[in-house]
Amino acid sequence: MWPQVMGWGMKKTDLYNGPVVLNVGSKMTDPSSARRFCGRLLRIAALLLCVSTSHVAAAKNVALLIGVGALKDPELKEHELLGPPIDVVSVKQTLTGQWGFAPADVHTLVDKQATHDAILGEISALEQRSAPGDTLLIYFSGHGTSANADGNSFDLPYATGAWIPYDLNSDTLESAKRTLVIGHRDLLPRLKHLDEAGRFVVVVSDSCYSGQVVRAFGLKRGAAQTRYLVLHTRDLGVSHVAPPAAPALSARPPPPPYPYQHVVLLSGASDSEVGNDLSSPEALARWPTFDNQPHGAFTDAFLRLLKGQLIPGTFNYSEGRQAMYDFLEHREIQQHPQLLPGISEDKYDVGIAGFLTASTLVSGAGAAGPAAAAPPANAASLRVRLEGISAALRGKIAAIPGVQVVDKGGDLVAHESDGIVALLGPAGDPVTATPESDPKLLKRIAAQAWLSRSVPAVDADKLGLRADTEPASRGNTYVQCENFVFEVKLQKPAFVMLLDLDSEGNLTVLYPSSPLERRMLPNGVATAIPGADPKDHILVTPPFGTDLVTVLAFEKQPLFFVDLAGAKPFASDSSQADALSRGLRTMSGAVSMRQVSVNTYPATGNVTCK
Repeated sequence: MWPQVMGWGMKKTDLYNGPVVLNVGSKMTDPSSARRFCGRLLRIAALLLCVSTSHVAAAKNVALLIGVGALKDPELKEHELLGPPIDVVSVKQTLTGQWGFAPADVHTLVDKQATHDAILGEISALEQRSAPGDTLLIYFSGHGTSANADGNSFDLPYATGAWIPYDLNSDTLESAKRTLVIGHRDLLPRLKHLDEAGRFVVVVSDSCYSGQVVRAFGLKRGAAQTRYLVLHTRDLGVSHVAPPAAPALSARPPPPPYPYQHVVLLSGASDSEVGNDLSSPEALARWPTFDNQPHGAFTDAFLRLLKGQLIPGTFNYSEGRQAMYDFLEHREIQQHPQLLPGISEDKYDVGIAGFLTASTLVSGAGAAGPAAAAPPANAASLRVRLEGISAALRGKIAAIPGVQVVDKGGDLVAHESDGIVALLGPAGDPVTATPESDPKLLKRIAAQAWLSRSVPAVDADKLGLRADTEPASRGNTYVQCENFVFEVKLQKPAFVMLLDLDSEGNLTVLYPSSPLERRMLPNGVATAIPGADPKDHILVTPPFGTDLVTVLAFEKQPLFFVDLAGAKPFASDSSQADALSRGLRTMSGAVSMRQVSVNTYPATGNVTCK
């Protein structure tokens, strides 16, 4: 996917936060007058401090929890979900029992209560139920949908389509438009109003918002029920984006700018994925939930997060999203939680704000169940699960240095069928597919094993590193002819390196690749890599599969930076790999690391990227 990358040059990004200045002017000549004036100022200051302190102390969390499993239309009964009503009960119990929410501050709408008008009315009423400085949590569990006609797309504020309320009427286009809770029409103005009214809004959505389910390629949903509801109407009226010129591509138009300042979205799936409802006996046997009751797969991860099972102690929204992402990936559930705004649009650093900061997590919250965190990314060995692999190939894989063959789980899964070996990531994401005899298969496994033992172990993120792809709503999943960049942001200045492992087993230092890029990056500024200029963006081209990009931040400039010249691929058994591994093992100072899996897919038909 990298051959089209041109000009890996950094673009300077300036961020200015102007000071707030208060000027008090007074003409005073009498010293006693001055003393009286100062006394008044001190009394006013004390009063203001008291008011300010009492306001902060009074700040609270207010929640609206919505669960729609049943639907009014009898023709949609086969699409009903068991998880949403139980999701709402469990989330409310956890918020009031472990996060200090007052029961009166948590309103719920379940099934028949969750009509189109009731949902929007309760969202609007959140302003009256709260005060400036409060945090508002809006949680939705149920079906989602999108404009699904060929050549259509959705023009929405945060990469969602529409929520399905209890009273959905899909008989006609007009009735569907009237009864859906459409993001652009219904949610955006209400969320913007709450944002402008001084509320911090957190939207947690466990549903599907899929314009085109590209992840259906290789998707292993098993016994889980999808939370995506296809509506057989010509157009939902959601999109105002003209379809692409012929020949049509699978590439999606870029998402609109994020329209909020203090609104966070945690979604259960990206704009190209479906969500899953774990409700059948088969699904619960394969993916047991925290209490063995039906739940959305994302909600199960969200509840484990709230209960302290995924992260002990306090955490921010970015850390929470990553913990749920890792948990679902290592459970082999193909949906990837997303956090918006993305790094480049997060001007106020809401992504690193303390999670539900107005509350205090009750001590011992993690005692409700066993921890289910994924193994650390820098484990000493690479765990590979083999399915249907011949004895000869099994022996070759087991002989790779740093590889441990396992029967369950695994960082990689090798599955053979009719002489073709599909190499899959933990969640079943296709890494590559190749004949058994192709040496690139062993090369790819060996390169990831090298990476696992070469990257430094990181106990704590002392540099505040955030790294992801942009557009953020894509869930790190891109289609042929789409383009993207990496976004990196730091809380402390640091030197940064991006190391790519592609689907064929090639390693490439994407950044730094020139003397200019070896500089220390400033803190508090989103840096686009390769560059912010559209001509520097990465164009998705063959080979398709999964690239694993390791982002490292160094407090001190690594000595090996001087040897990094140009984005040239190298093998894991090369002298360049040996030198880089030695350099990483001898680092001094704080080091932070993030790993980003970038999944790429071919477009439908024969296409030429322009």
